[in-house]
Amino acid sequence: MNSNYAAARRFGVSRSSVIDWIAQEVKLRESKRSNKRLPGGGRSLRFMESDEQLANWVRERRKEKIRVTRRMIQQQAIKMFPLDDEMKFKASVGWLNKFMERHKFSVRVPTTVCQKVPADYANVLVNFVLYISQLRDKNKYSHIYAADETSVWLDASAGKCVTNRGEKQVAVLTTGHDKLRVTVMLTGREDGYKCLPFVLVPRKRPDLAVVEKFKGKISICWAGKTWMDNDLVVQYLQNVLGQSLFGKRLLVWDSFRCHISDATKTALKKLNIDTAVVPAGCTKFIQAPDLCWNSPFKAKIQQQYEDWMMHENRETTSKGNPRPPPIHTYIQWILEAWNVVTKENIINSFKYCGLTNAINGAEDDEIHCFKINGPVSEGRAQLRQARLDNELAKIFEEIDLEEDVENGNESDNSIEL
Repeated sequence: MNSNYAAARRFGVSRSSVIDWIAQEVKLRESKRSNKRLPGGGRSLRFMESDEQLANWVRERRKEKIRVTRRMIQQQAIKMFPLDDEMKFKASVGWLNKFMERHKFSVRVPTTVCQKVPADYANVLVNFVLYISQLRDKNKYSHIYAADETSVWLDASAGKCVTNRGEKQVAVLTTGHDKLRVTVMLTGREDGYKCLPFVLVPRKRPDLAVVEKFKGKISICWAGKTWMDNDLVVQYLQNVLGQSLFGKRLLVWDSFRCHISDATKTALKKLNIDTAVVPAGCTKFIQAPDLCWNSPFKAKIQQQYEDWMMHENRETTSKGNPRPPPIHTYIQWILEAWNVVTKENIINSFKYCGLTNAINGAEDDEIHCFKINGPVSEGRAQLRQARLDNELAKIFEEIDLEEDVENGNESDNSIEL
């Protein structure tokens, strides 16, 4: 084409558009095909000044090493942006994503030392699922429970934080109580029933107002420490599970040393409770609380901590240092966080971990870690083969017994005699 007019007629656009394309030829060739427009194109921001103020608010808080989350940015934006009667600003997720892209913010999370999985862990998981099936088939339990301890930090500032993209160090200013915590023992039943949370608080003198407020809602243990020992595990079993009049029960938990001590075994025997211990290193694959409960529980704790940090009038010491949240506050957080975990979540978690699936293997495809895209997908075929081998072993055993009866011998021992 020899002229701008000819190109405009060919592509059905105005001549000025063709001139603009020629002027931006280099940028157009260098841009990605997936881009809808060149940088700087599109509709301009409605609240440009407020947008920049919000970005500066994030940067200032990060300079002071104060933790910033996506949710906190949304709440601050609603406060800072001017009200518009025609179109109310909502600080949606889409707006938040574009805001972070404009100002080159990213969400970072500290790295942790992960739990080491055992060698040949697929086979270990398969054996655990088969063991659960054998226990259920043999004992016909009236109920199956799953339990796990989890820590609730009084300074929940160690999570994700919004900061400038590319920063190598992401320091966060805490309230100075980042090592203070309480321990919560969460327990659920196969039918979705949630037992009372068992909470260890770091003080020995009971607060009568707190005891009265949470009576029948939370089992508070004034132990003066936040780690479980044999005596506290026994107290948990008696207070939360207690004696049952409806047959034997099964409790599934991890291999923490106090769970398998002689004192704990004695208490379990008195309460008519059998236990199945999740193999060490495999809790993230097949322990119900780790897989399904802890995430929504701790997310709610985190949300309430952020609200408390942003909106509550926090008390300070004589030197101006912030005090940790009072006991009645974080106990209420625990109660509300446990309420977030739904009955359906509890029921499904038992299925995902192979605790209540059909004993004949018909529901093995529901086990989370053995799914096609699961972390141990090869375990599904191994579990199927193991069940087949067990069935064949039972058939051969029955054949041997029938042959002994036909020969007039009750057992191999009678032949030797």
